[in-house]
Amino acid sequence: MAEHEVNPSGGERRVALEKRRRVAEMSPEEMRRELLTSEVTGLPNRRAFDEAGAALAVECDVDGLKALNEYGYAAGNAVLKAKADALREAGLEAYHDKGDEFLCRGTQIKALAAKLERARATLRNRMIVVERPDGSTLSFTGADFSYGVGKDIDEAEFGLKRHKAGRESSGEIARGELRGITIKIEKPKPSTPELSHSPAIGSVPCREAPLATN
Repeated sequence: MAEHEVNPSGGERRVALEKRRRVAEMSPEEMRRELLTSEVTGLPNRRAFDEAGAALAVECDVDGLKALNEYGYAAGNAVLKAKADALREAGLEAYHDKGDEFLCRGTQIKALAAKLERARATLRNRMIVVERPDGSTLSFTGADFSYGVGKDIDEAEFGLKRHKAGRESSGEIARGELRGITIKIEKPKPSTPELSHSPAIGSVPCREAPLATN
């Protein structure tokens, strides 16, 4: 995903120039790594997947990402990063294709399926927290994904569609809806004004009364 920043003072042009300067300073190895890496998730990208050669393939995508993006693209990007972490933690050779689509490679279908189910469980149980521009915090749990495994990417895509169709028919997921995801929004706490101590209005200092004499 391309770097994109908008502000009223020509920020997009400035960011693009800074990006070009960074690229100009890269070594050939750094430029290759940049070319083959997803900026959003840090995983290898689709080009890296294609260059890795033939293998059993997995295609998987996040449930309800479009509905989640209604809470801000930062929320959508956070779940993509969390999914990338879950795939890595499950021991999968994972790649980020585009949007909510991820790919994996392997040598055994049963092993791939077992690792994918492990990654799903990890992601569902993980709390994802996003700090929003207005200072509020968005947290959600229950994120999940569908997947397909096949001898190549075409067969994996067919398996993905079949898996999604089965989950949709059971009511587990629905297009454009967030099902199974619990969302909590916490507004920023108001700052407590600093208390200042000053004498009460109209007060007079206390004086000791003189001692009585006989």
